[in-house]
Amino acid sequence: MAWDPRLYGPVEVPVNRWNEPFEESVKILCKRTHSEEQDCKEETVKVSKRSKTEDAGHSSPSQEVLDALEEDIDEDILRGDGKDRYQTEDPDVTAQDFIVQDSPEDVKFSVEQKFLLEMPQEFFDFWDCCSNINKEKPEEALVKAGLTLVGPYDVMTGKLKELKERKVSNYVCHWRYYYDPPEFMVCTLLLSLLNCSLSHVQTVIAGDEDEFHIGYYRDDPFHMPVFVASMSSVKQGQLKPLGENIFAGLIPITEDEGRNPFKKVPLQRLYQEIESFANKKNYSLLAVTPDMKKRNKKVVAKTFHGAGIVVPVHNDVGYRELPETYGSLKKMLKKMADSKNEDEQIKNFDDIQEIITNVQFAFDEGDHGMGVEFGICLFTYGGQVFHKPIIHLLGVGYELLGREPYVDILQAHLRNRRRGSQLSIMDVNTHG
Repeated sequence: MAWDPRLYGPVEVPVNRWNEPFEESVKILCKRTHSEEQDCKEETVKVSKRSKTEDAGHSSPSQEVLDALEEDIDEDILRGDGKDRYQTEDPDVTAQDFIVQDSPEDVKFSVEQKFLLEMPQEFFDFWDCCSNINKEKPEEALVKAGLTLVGPYDVMTGKLKELKERKVSNYVCHWRYYYDPPEFMVCTLLLSLLNCSLSHVQTVIAGDEDEFHIGYYRDDPFHMPVFVASMSSVKQGQLKPLGENIFAGLIPITEDEGRNPFKKVPLQRLYQEIESFANKKNYSLLAVTPDMKKRNKKVVAKTFHGAGIVVPVHNDVGYRELPETYGSLKKMLKKMADSKNEDEQIKNFDDIQEIITNVQFAFDEGDHGMGVEFGICLFTYGGQVFHKPIIHLLGVGYELLGREPYVDILQAHLRNRRRGSQLSIMDVNTHG
């Protein structure tokens, strides 16, 4: 990442009742973002961050991960009742979060500072496009299509300056929907304007009844997004690729809305403005590009969300298949989620425990993708009963793959995982 952590890093601040997983990731985040004003301890920053060009398959896991791999996974831990390296012994033990320092002047670095991910140039070009359409409020440029810009675009509007607590965990959860995996970042959502006036669309943003939203999907946090996708509650947790960039992602939305005879003329103008700007910048408007097809060939597992995961595989090492079909796995998870008491839950956990054991062997032998696949499937299925296994599986899997920012995002999300469509962190942090 280009963001200079010595100038723009966060400072450490204690926060009660945060589990050890965040402490673990804090060390990773610290080495990535520590400041000169308050340096991290030497032992925390000795391990240098993996460069963008380094092959993730050759990254070295931390000692914590190596220690975790040597431990047996206890069923109580994975069911959420036991204690492991991801859970403090005392729930009142003070753990740590970070408060972000003053924002960099460069908006690109400011977005990365808060959301931990570098955004592609077309993200900023699209803002310029919207500024041409609506100079006063670019975030409302798409309201004729029932869309508004949110998430990292709120850095551009200045809206996030009002955030009461400038914690990293708040920023990464801003407009993060219940089923959004760490690889997915929301940038646009479909509005329901029935209960809010246009003048309040910034602060009373409400997704429609389908919770439709659009965002970037990337395989590796240190690489650029591989496509733009949408998600809604119609097919919970399902990601639908729309195109390689946000221009291509929005074209089918404006086309669909344009079928309404009352919106046809204004939406045709909107479509033309977006298309014209994209063509000037040489952005493809294809729904599926050659690069997307190449990426699809590298997908090792579709997972429950359908977008798939890509992990480095060398000489058949890097991924192995789960021992169950997705159909049988969903039945397994349903039994676990529907357990009526603790005894039934323990019994229903046996089959899941067997898969976990297989994942443990896979981690030991370099097939990191299996754990990520299973963790993502648990996450996409949903349910708090699976949060501890998710943290353990994805925490280890992401770190072994050198994808530490996803650990930070995942841990923050599972502590603030909300359903519904009122998911602006401003609704929580600007009151009381």
